[in-house]
Order: sequence, then structure tokens, then C-alpha cells
Amino acid sequence: MTKDPLITRLEEIDALMAERLRLRGPTLADKLRKAGRLLPRKVSREAAYLAEAQQFVQTPKMARRIDENRVIAAHQVVAEYLRSVDPKEKRKDRILGVLGIVAFNILLFGGIFIYYLWSRGIV
Repeated sequence: MTKDPLITRLEEIDALMAERLRLRGPTLADKLRKAGRLLPRKVSREAAYLAEAQQFVQTPKMARRIDENRVIAAHQVVAEYLRSVDPKEKRKDRILGVLGIVAFNILLFGGIFIYYLWSRGIV
């Protein structure tokens, strides 16, 4: 496999991880390490293969060991998942989750406080 399409695919995945998951790092392996649970198991496995391919590309002898079909399949799986991730939607979901927890706690402790006042005969 020539280096140009492989490098292009690896750079695309690198850019998508930076853009969609807000991960920083000099290599794909560093970004993958920081991703942790952000990626499903299958996507993480394929991204790990791409990170390994990125390391192999640095050495011409090792670059010959890269399986072109596997890189194409791994690229397709990882890119498809990363394109489906919306950073704005994730941020909105996180904010709504925190607000839901705060609202629940306010209602819970408000109810406990009203019960306390009722049991003392104040209300």
C-alpha cells in the first residue's frame, strides 16, 4: 500500500477525534488513550489498529506489514462513528443531566423540609 492514502486516512481519523471528541495529543495512540469510554469497544479496537498502523508507517520495512483492506475497513468503522458524534448534542445532554439531578435534589429536600414542618405542626 502506498503511503499517501494511508496517511490521508490516518490524518482524517486524527482530525475527527480532535474535532468531535475534543481530544488532544500528538499521535492517534495518545488520543485513543485519552478517549477511554468515549468510544464503543468495536470502534476502539479498530482505532487501536489504525494507531498501530500509524506507528508502522514511520518505518518503510514495517509499512509493508500493514494490511490495506483492514485499514480501509477500520477507517470506515471509526470514521462512521466519529461523524455520528455531535459535540453540541453531547454538551447539551451533559448540562440537562446536571440540571435534572439538581432539580431532583431540590424537590427531594424541599419535600423533606415540608414534611419536617408538618410533623412539628408549623404548617
